[in-house]
Amino acid sequence: MSHLTSGCTALDDILSGGFRYGDVSLIYGEASTGKTTLTTSVVINHLLGDQWNKAYYIDSDRKLSTRRLVMMAGGDESILERLLIWTPKSFEAQSLIIESLSSVLSEEKAVVIVDSITGPYRFKAGDSRLTFKANKELNRELGYLSELAKTKNAAVIIVGQVHSVMDSDFQAVEPVANRLLRYWSDVILKLETTTVIGIRQALLEKPEGGACRFKLSDMGVTEVGRTW
Repeated sequence: MSHLTSGCTALDDILSGGFRYGDVSLIYGEASTGKTTLTTSVVINHLLGDQWNKAYYIDSDRKLSTRRLVMMAGGDESILERLLIWTPKSFEAQSLIIESLSSVLSEEKAVVIVDSITGPYRFKAGDSRLTFKANKELNRELGYLSELAKTKNAAVIIVGQVHSVMDSDFQAVEPVANRLLRYWSDVILKLETTTVIGIRQALLEKPEGGACRFKLSDMGVTEVGRTW
């Protein structure tokens, strides 16, 4: 298989089959748009797909719940034995973990999640005296992840936080460290809320493509089940 399923056919369709091994895929959106739920769903589908599959999760924002993960996996706690989780306490710690990944991954077609890549970065970049250094280090992290995806044929998925676009004529958001993330990402998926409770919208921005709606539930991301 060259693609990793999201667990939702509509999402997989706009991604031309799912998240592709060998790529860095960026998922970004405002709070409560389903970013962590989507990455959790991806990890579960990967681990349940084959008993030898492994996943690597850098939980920089501390939003990953192993209890919910097991629940979404149908109560199968054994999947945790093949899931390695880091919770870096600083931007520097996140960098060290990312730089060590190539020596940790012994297999091809692994799944690597960084949620979120810009969480710890924001604390550094928020200080004007440290902005240049923070940007340089984030660029290094993204370069390592891109090389890891290509050399290990891994599916690397990074989650991006957002900020408002101040000079926009309408209310708009873009990823924090927008230029760096867009440069290094092979795929960019934007998640948005809708007027329907529990329904989210996904827009494929890179490569430019379609859009779809999906449902958030206790079991992860699922089909909407009707046209809205």
